[in-house]
Amino acid sequence: MSSASSPDASPASSATKAESAAATGAPPGVPFVLYALKGRVYASNVKQKLVDLGRLSQDSEGGTYSYLLDGDKATGSGFADAQEALAHIAQTTTFLFLDGQFTALEDLGGAERPDLADAPRLEVTLDPLGRGERAIDPQV
Repeated sequence: MSSASSPDASPASSATKAESAAATGAPPGVPFVLYALKGRVYASNVKQKLVDLGRLSQDSEGGTYSYLLDGDKATGSGFADAQEALAHIAQTTTFLFLDGQFTALEDLGGAERPDLADAPRLEVTLDPLGRGERAIDPQV
């Protein structure tokens, strides 16, 4: 019995990858990383481009967090910490909005790039087809 698989893609490793994807239930999509640092919300994409999405602030009494995104004026408030605010952004933003920010905004690479090593972060995968909405087949 012969196999036409490449040397590094054995049937066992392919099966393991498929089982891993099924076990995590990860939807197909495009990964982004959201960060919170010094009163700002940042996002990076797979090309490591970093953009500033907007403001993240803590109430004056050291209480809850709120955010205001510059691009679509999306807001949220009453979050216990920055991580919870990032989670809300991830749940409420769309692929089209976030992807558009990488086109519209300047890359904060180089000397201007903030040090995000210890910043709260959240990895998110967004569906480019729009959260389960049907897409028109471009081949038609």
